[in-house]
Amino acid sequence: MENDQLIAIDVFCSNYEVEYSFVESLQEHDLIETVAIGNTRFLQVPQLSRIERIIRLHHDLDINLEGIAAIQGLLNRIEQLDKEVTSLRNRLRFYEPGI
Repeated sequence: MENDQLIAIDVFCSNYEVEYSFVESLQEHDLIETVAIGNTRFLQVPQLSRIERIIRLHHDLDINLEGIAAIQGLLNRIEQLDKEVTSLRNRLRFYEPGI
């Protein structure tokens, strides 16, 4: 991953007003991945929207990390099923162009 696609966890925490320990707990629950370069840990920029959603679920809706993990699993499954439906729809259009 290129360095321009990384943001230091310290910078992220100060900008989003979250505790460093919260980000560590997200990593411990396998909700996010971090990258270590030297003594500094980084978040991958493409993950930011996912992390923002997790923060909203936790702070605004008061959902614990186990609940967030369950929600993330369901959202991932929905995304996978949506891709499968799109693929099947495209295959069906090949055989039946009017659909």
